[in-house]
Amino acid sequence: MKKLLALTLVLFLVVALVAGCSSQKKQEGQPNQQQEQQGGQQEQQQATFKDGTYYAEEKDFNEQGWKGLVTVIVKDGKITNVFYDEINKEGKLKSFDPEYGPKMKEKSGTTPVEAYAKLEQSLIEKQNPEAVDVVTGATHTSEAFKALVAEALKGTSVEAKGGLKDGLYKAAEANFDDHGWKAMAAVIVKDGKIQSAFFDEINKEDGHYKSVDQEYAKNMEAKSGQTPAKAVEALTKSLIEKQDAAQVDTVSGATGTSTKFKNLMTEALSLAK
Repeated sequence: MKKLLALTLVLFLVVALVAGCSSQKKQEGQPNQQQEQQGGQQEQQQATFKDGTYYAEEKDFNEQGWKGLVTVIVKDGKITNVFYDEINKEGKLKSFDPEYGPKMKEKSGTTPVEAYAKLEQSLIEKQNPEAVDVVTGATHTSEAFKALVAEALKGTSVEAKGGLKDGLYKAAEANFDDHGWKAMAAVIVKDGKIQSAFFDEINKEDGHYKSVDQEYAKNMEAKSGQTPAKAVEALTKSLIEKQDAAQVDTVSGATGTSTKFKNLMTEALSLAK
C-alpha cells in the first residue's frame, strides 16, 4: 500500500513538471494575442518608406464637384512633408475658396484649411496613413485623405521633368502679421511645368480672406490704386508665364503682397525640385 501511494505521488510530480515546462515553452515560443498586437504596433512604428516624392489624385469628382489631390515627400525613410487639397472642375482649390470655408465652419466647426493642416500633421507624427486621427467635423475628408495617401505611397515616386516634379505643393507664413493676416500659397505642377498657382491671406480673427475683404480692397485702392484680388491675379499670371518665382514681376501698389507671393512660391517650388 505504501509503495502504491509513493508511486502515485511520483507520477503526480512528473505530470506537474511536464505541464509546467510545456506551459513555459508555449509562453516563450508562442506569443499570446497581446504580445502579437504589441509586436505589430512596434513593426508599424518602425516602418520606413522609400525616399522620393509620391503623388495621387482621385479619379472622379464627387457629387459636390470636388476631388482630392495629395503629394507625399519621403526623406531618409520618413514622411517629411504632405500636401493635401481638393480641386473642382473649374480648377479652384477648396482651401482657397473664400466662400466654402465660412460655410463649412458654420456647419461643422472647422474649415478646409484647419482640417487639412491637422491631417497632414497627424500623418507626419504617426508615419502611417491608417493611424491618422480623424478630424472632428471633417470625417469624410479624413477618410479620403487616408485612402489617397495610402494609394500614393503604394505607387512609384515622381520623376522630375524640366526640373520640377508633378504634384501639389504648398507653403504658408508661420505667423500672423501685426495686422492679423497670414499668407498662404499653393502650386500645381503638371508635366514638369507650373500649371496653376493660388495665393491669399487669411484673417486671424474670423478666418475670412483678404481677396474678398471689400473694406480692405476699398482702402487699398484709394491709397495705391490696387486691390489684393487684382494684385494676386497679375502675380499668378506672371508666375505661369515666367515659370520662375524669382522672375515674377512686382505689382505696382502691392509691393508687400508681391514679396510674400514670391517668397512663398519659391518655398513651395523648392520642394518640387
